[in-house]
Amino acid sequence: MVRGRLRPHQVWLIGVPLNLLLAIPCSYPIMWSLLAFQVIAGELGWAELDPTVVDDGAGLVITLGLLFLLFTGLVVFGLNALFAFRAPKLKAVAYWLTVPLLILIPALFRVAAR
Repeated sequence: MVRGRLRPHQVWLIGVPLNLLLAIPCSYPIMWSLLAFQVIAGELGWAELDPTVVDDGAGLVITLGLLFLLFTGLVVFGLNALFAFRAPKLKAVAYWLTVPLLILIPALFRVAAR
């Protein structure tokens, strides 16, 4: 095996625990982005808005939520790209679709538990 190359199963063995661990700190940006999406949906008339959020400044909530989501996405993509691109035989579509699920599902469970 050429140095620096990984087999697909090695990528999965590294990626699944890594992304489950990343779900812990990623739950806070996901909560902010859910609040931002709720404000956007409320402004469009698709959902009810919490008056406290609107009175405190909806623009700030939307901006922070989307910035946190963008930064978190870049960090997650960067960490996964470190080893995912080293496996030429990896089924990339399956892996890259699993990454957000491994981060979103535990984070959404944590949000729902609050």
